[in-house]
Amino acid sequence: MVAPSVSSMTTGGPSGEEPFGAPDPSPRPDAATGPQEEAAGPVDGALTALTTALDALLTAEVWRCTDAQVRAAVIDLERQAARLDAARLRVLGHADERRVGLASGAPSTADWLVGATTTRAEHARKRVDLAVALDTDLTATGRALAAGDITGDQAGVISTTMGRLHPDLDAATRADAQAFLLEQAAHLDPRRLARVGRHLTARLDVRADDDLARTEARQTSQRQVRCTQTDDGTWLLSGVLDPTGGATLMAALEPLAAPRPASDGTPDARSHPRRLADALVQVADAHLSGRTGTGSSRPRLLVTVPLTTLLDPGAPGAAPGFLPGGHPVSGEQTAMLACDAQLVPVLLTAENQPLDVGRSVYSWPDKIRTAIKLRDQTCTYGTCTRPADWCHIHHVTEYSRGGATSERNGACLCAHHHRLVHRQRWRGELRGTQVIWHPPDSTDPHVPPPPWAPALDRIVGAWRQRRRSCSSPEPR
Repeated sequence: MVAPSVSSMTTGGPSGEEPFGAPDPSPRPDAATGPQEEAAGPVDGALTALTTALDALLTAEVWRCTDAQVRAAVIDLERQAARLDAARLRVLGHADERRVGLASGAPSTADWLVGATTTRAEHARKRVDLAVALDTDLTATGRALAAGDITGDQAGVISTTMGRLHPDLDAATRADAQAFLLEQAAHLDPRRLARVGRHLTARLDVRADDDLARTEARQTSQRQVRCTQTDDGTWLLSGVLDPTGGATLMAALEPLAAPRPASDGTPDARSHPRRLADALVQVADAHLSGRTGTGSSRPRLLVTVPLTTLLDPGAPGAAPGFLPGGHPVSGEQTAMLACDAQLVPVLLTAENQPLDVGRSVYSWPDKIRTAIKLRDQTCTYGTCTRPADWCHIHHVTEYSRGGATSERNGACLCAHHHRLVHRQRWRGELRGTQVIWHPPDSTDPHVPPPPWAPALDRIVGAWRQRRRSCSSPEPR
């Protein structure tokens, strides 16, 4: 049964007899054209109707709604908020095209927006740029936003990603890239979508590795940390680290910053920033006391590099190495890390030690645990984003029921969802590299987003084919 939408909620105000978009009987002053009165335009009537609708929503007796109606209303309102964002950007694009800010002496539309609405300056510039892009190069993204299929934040990520593509990239590949990002936006939040975007831009540029190496050198030279002691004796820390340096620091801190329940099972009450601070002090204390490690195993910086890249790193579209947060690293940086870091063989050949130790042991060997964390990245339950370093490794098929201690039978679960899975008897299933959790009452399972790598490989393959066609000599 489909849950009622927002319009089905009981309201304390108007019941909706007036049609949406009714004309506004009173004219509105226009800040761009001055104080003179003008006839009401088509936008004025729509804004009046929107104000009426919002008044009704804000006075709606939500307490009368069922849980299903509240859930449906939340989802519907998020969709309508995205559509409203599309309308805001559409009008803002017209404002920029007409240079409406010049009438008030502002040097740009973004500056005018800051003064007229108290929008933060950095947000205003981004909104104007996004409005222009949606009306010119990213019309498909604009249509998706207007339909409520993506959010304004996702549209911003797509715009940023498309802006980072090499300017010489052909139009067909750009269209494929935008369609790919829109497809992924249906399943990924803005942060994860940005991560996919970094993979995309790194592969669709034949000069990406050289550019990345130069960027890394610049970022490394800009490393800085400030430690300032205040009058009450506390210390303020601030600074900037390059992607590899930051990932190295977090690789040491995150395992130590995982929540630690008390012996009686009481959840860890410390916030994540507090746990990171405690971990930083623990690392410093271990170094000063001469201890080589701060936990059961040495912290590692894991860099994933596809086998095809190792075989032919100079091939167009070759995937670079990636840090745990999804930031690409150049071949030069990868080679340096390989020289200095502890290398962890994750996937081994049949001639070497296999990942599957079957029923010989219950606890997870380090190599299998590393492989599962690399595969899952986060807790596998629903849309939980707790990092793998905080998670337990769960036997998908219970060990007591014959489940093997193997990569294919392991899944990352944070402490909360690990308890829930055991308490409510959820059943796990590994499809490809995706863990799906089935509830005990056979309702809809928690299905993770589909893998995006095959779709990206197809885009890169088509781009390579077009490059070969353009570079092949003309037939005689």
